[in-house]
Amino acid sequence: MMTVGAGWIGWLWMLAGLSFVVGAVLVVVWAIGRSGGGPEDGAMTALRARFARGEIDAAQLEEMRRVLGSTARPRERDRVGVIGLLLIVGALVAWIVAGAFGPAGWNPGWGGMMGWMMGTGAGPTAPADTSVRMAGSRFEPSTLTIAVGETVRWFNDDALPHTVSATDGSWDSGNLAPGQAFDRRFDTAGSYPYLCRYHPGMVATIEVGGS
Repeated sequence: MMTVGAGWIGWLWMLAGLSFVVGAVLVVVWAIGRSGGGPEDGAMTALRARFARGEIDAAQLEEMRRVLGSTARPRERDRVGVIGLLLIVGALVAWIVAGAFGPAGWNPGWGGMMGWMMGTGAGPTAPADTSVRMAGSRFEPSTLTIAVGETVRWFNDDALPHTVSATDGSWDSGNLAPGQAFDRRFDTAGSYPYLCRYHPGMVATIEVGGS
């Protein structure tokens, strides 16, 4: 399968999420406008009633219609709805492209998409001395020292997906969408360097001491 740079795929995925949110807002605005009408629609209803009763003639009705702009406003509302639908469709296409052409293991999924749209906050709590946070395309802390037999938990609190991958390829978290976490137990003393496969400059180390 053809792949492209993970960094670009990450940005495509993030922009697709933004497009989806904006499109959904525009569609909601359009739907409210269509269902609720507006002052101009109410005024035109009253004018038509007056015209039907003979209180105003056709020329007066047309002039008042022009002043109210009732013929243009519905088209403007419909244009907003069309733009919103196009943004939503574009976002879905972008997610499909990201899944098809991203690196191995790339699978943002609906959970990751919803996590991005709802915001990425702190993950489930864990002891500070055995957890690593991913934020700003960095591992925090970059070096974590633990005892043999302890489990480290990584939280993705970033706006982009990441992986936790051993530098020597011996273990890997797979794709971690925003808001997701990964646990690994270390039973042997030693130094364990790792990185994010999507962002090779994002590196850190787990130092496992004696029991």
